[in-house]
Amino acid sequence: MLVELRFQRKSRMQIVSMTSIEKIKQLSDIIDAQLVPVINKNGKAKKCIYLDLPYHTNIGDTLIWRGIEHFLKRTGLKCLYQTSYRTYSRQKMESITKREDKAQKNVIFLHGGGNFGDLWEAHQIFRKEIIRNNPYNQIIVLPQTVFYHDKNKMKADAEIFARHKNLTICARDKKSHDILKENFQNDILLVPDMAFCIPQKELRKHALPVIPQSVLLFKRTDKELDSSVDYSQYISEKHFKTHDWITIEKEYREAYLLNKFITNRKIPNFFADLYAQNVFKKTMIKEGVRQISIYENIYTTRLHVAILSILLGKPFVFFDNSYGKNSFFFETWLDDLRDVSFIRADKPAKVGADAMRRDVFP
Repeated sequence: MLVELRFQRKSRMQIVSMTSIEKIKQLSDIIDAQLVPVINKNGKAKKCIYLDLPYHTNIGDTLIWRGIEHFLKRTGLKCLYQTSYRTYSRQKMESITKREDKAQKNVIFLHGGGNFGDLWEAHQIFRKEIIRNNPYNQIIVLPQTVFYHDKNKMKADAEIFARHKNLTICARDKKSHDILKENFQNDILLVPDMAFCIPQKELRKHALPVIPQSVLLFKRTDKELDSSVDYSQYISEKHFKTHDWITIEKEYREAYLLNKFITNRKIPNFFADLYAQNVFKKTMIKEGVRQISIYENIYTTRLHVAILSILLGKPFVFFDNSYGKNSFFFETWLDDLRDVSFIRADKPAKVGADAMRRDVFP
């Protein structure tokens, strides 16, 4: 089943304004409609392997992780092995496939996000290793934003990916979809971010009361920040706080211990996997919700602060990252969402809280 999507930008008068609840259902339904037929194209899939889990403190990736888990559960897939690229064991992988996968029927899922390309290369290197070493299993790269500095690297990656005859790559936005369709020979799907599979009630149980008139500028601190922009000029409120994810700004015991478990060669990797699954992941999500939930007005340069705000039913103002990831996602999926604004930083304007109620995308 293919999903018909609107790609051309329309005026606000032409677009039916959706609530956050309506938007979440719409995108979650699109995820099912796009992925389930592909997963089951060779018969009903029952088991899977999920790789490249995010054992780091970017809560956005943890939200994707949790969304994927919910998707696998509602799809009825039993996960035989899930791990990060740092804890992956080829020996364990081969033992599982030898025992459970003699006919290569188990689907291999590779984590979604914004690391397809050469900006965060460790994940792309791991992705290529899995594709090379598992030529007969169906492999699905879950929704990704695509970005390459070096077009020669993209060409080399495309050649590796083309050798796998049962590989589907999911693009998270229309721009990434176009890049993949033009340069890669695999099956390409357009699929929303997997975090939209998380039930709202699971997140809202961690929410704290809103502090009246509180304002947050959520400003990322890594190489995806457009450092040429003075974001404060777009905020009319006199007083506001500036933060990145709290789990990045300060050290958490759970993150410290997980890293120790990974780097200590005396501790088996499966112990780190268990700790990440049962302790680390839960802490990251809880802290992310608590951080976002207390603010009345949110301005963000991070995509998953925007997505988490939607999941929590909160309005927000959205800025781009360094290479267009946020604007691509907004234009593909969110430009009909009520109480959300996107601001291009090359259009100086003091927008304030009233921007939450209108579209200021030029």
